[in-house]
Amino acid sequence: MNYLFPFKYALIFLAASLFAQTEMYSSEFPVGYQPGESVRGSIILAGNKIIYSAGNYTIYCINKENLKPVWEKEVGWRSDTKPHFFNDSFLYGYYDGQIRRVAQYDINTGEIIRRLDLESLHSKPYFINTIMYVTALSDGGKFVAYDLQENKPLWSRNIGHGIDFQPVYLNNKIIVKAEDDYWIEMDYKGNLLASKSKVHTYVDDEKVSAKKYEFLTHNGKEITKEFLKKHQLSNTDFKTEINKDYTFLLSEKYLTVIGKNGNKKLQVDLETVVPTEEYENDALSTILDTDNKQLWFVHQNHLIHFDIKKEKVVRNVYLNKWRPHQLIVDQKTIWLISKNDGQLYKLDFEPDEELDRKIKRDKAIHDRLRCDQPDPEKVKAAKKAKEKAEEIQKK
Repeated sequence: MNYLFPFKYALIFLAASLFAQTEMYSSEFPVGYQPGESVRGSIILAGNKIIYSAGNYTIYCINKENLKPVWEKEVGWRSDTKPHFFNDSFLYGYYDGQIRRVAQYDINTGEIIRRLDLESLHSKPYFINTIMYVTALSDGGKFVAYDLQENKPLWSRNIGHGIDFQPVYLNNKIIVKAEDDYWIEMDYKGNLLASKSKVHTYVDDEKVSAKKYEFLTHNGKEITKEFLKKHQLSNTDFKTEINKDYTFLLSEKYLTVIGKNGNKKLQVDLETVVPTEEYENDALSTILDTDNKQLWFVHQNHLIHFDIKKEKVVRNVYLNKWRPHQLIVDQKTIWLISKNDGQLYKLDFEPDEELDRKIKRDKAIHDRLRCDQPDPEKVKAAKKAKEKAEEIQKK
């Protein structure tokens, strides 16, 4: 049954160990942090590289294995928004002192490939070949189809404040939020689509069918204000993530999981996870990973690994020493930007038995599938042996 059982979960959470962590690395970049200032910046993992956008308007690329800098690039821009990847490049801001633009950077060198005719990206882009679909700021809030190869917008639609909401990309249509909580549909050529809805709004002075709801779940169910009010989520900010089975909502007080048919599967009172005496104003709250039945999230300086199927905390890593501004988990490694000094840190923590098996299994698969470069001497010797065998056969 989908009820809230604080006491039940308190027992589960108290049984979960607070896992320890070891500091393996801390950067010493001139990030320009002054005590009392707010930290700005972001980190993201790209293969064997860590892309670290620091508070000194510079991007640093670090090899995550040997921890050596690969490149650095002054971009005149700092933001908590993470870069977005496209093939061997990423999209991030650039400011030359006069014009603010989105730029496409080479991930291996940090050099700018091109500057886009967009001021900023406001959602996770969706790519079809070289065409990027995204909400962006460009002379107002727009939903844009942008050709990266030709470096020009193909078409756009004015959606105002809807740019701050993630569109839904389906096979034959895109669902986008416009002004006043109206959601509209369009095809991949920008044509507005009609629906059976009796509600209408206007986009670019064009009347279009619309629906009013808060957001869609992982399987397309509409979540309304009434649903949020019923589950104590109205009038509060929350983060939303999805996987193929669930929709996750993380607010200051609750972790809510929505299952099939748009019904609440469970709701966890987070005060049973973290004691209120450990709460800190403006502490990081975010969902990191929703892989299968496992959920990683950060709440009040605690990194929580939650098993959705078993409805229990697997591990609870307390990171108050570093006070993370942003954080990513890479198997047994935690990478974070600290609010204490704006620097990048690498922490190691011991996984539980199940995660340890998964890490070893993934490594074994990687090693088995890895294609090592052929040894030139062995190739040469094999070729000579083959030629000699052919000569013997001719005789």
